[in-house]
Amino acid sequence: MDLFGNLGAEEYDKIVSAVLIESTQLYKNKTFWGRIYSGSVFGDPIAMSQSVPDGAELSFSVTYKTGRRKILKVMSGTALADRLLQLAMDPDIKRREVKQAVGKASKKVSHTSEKALIQLRKNQLPQGRYIFGKDLPVGTFDFTWVWGSGSVGLYGTAENTTLGNCLYSENVGNRYDYEYRQCLHVQCESGNMLIISGNLVVEISRSPKPEIDL
Repeated sequence: MDLFGNLGAEEYDKIVSAVLIESTQLYKNKTFWGRIYSGSVFGDPIAMSQSVPDGAELSFSVTYKTGRRKILKVMSGTALADRLLQLAMDPDIKRREVKQAVGKASKKVSHTSEKALIQLRKNQLPQGRYIFGKDLPVGTFDFTWVWGSGSVGLYGTAENTTLGNCLYSENVGNRYDYEYRQCLHVQCESGNMLIISGNLVVEISRSPKPEIDL
């Protein structure tokens, strides 16, 4: 199986930078079956259709070593999408060629091979989608930056990720002045969906009660 889809690992190695230019949320219809008991012993079957999230299509503008630029569209959750997001979101991941002399020969080493791998610790969340009351407990939480850059978004339901259903959103990281290192006192109720994007890792903890002395 080709790890990089139609792009190919050799072509990916020629990319020097990537910029995320568009993210389109995709949905699919899911059918739920049940029965309505209205006089019938066995009940009458009923089908209910519901639109649920089905990943996202990501569009990247990539630049090759030759200076050529190209628009790539990939699906979220794939190895290629993760690598391009890492290249786009982390300023330190921009790869470079390092020549190591071995006699008269030399070999190319990716800058990423020299970076230490992050190990997730207790109560740390990587990018992904989490449902409160199912994946995470309900309550009021603080989210503290651990690694990478991205955003923390809280939505009223898992089926609707539009702006009108967004309860909380914050850019988190260390790339720009408008990004923050902490999201404080975020109220999360049962059924709310938390979306952590980019290559962000945050630590979740219960918010302490504010101390007010008036």
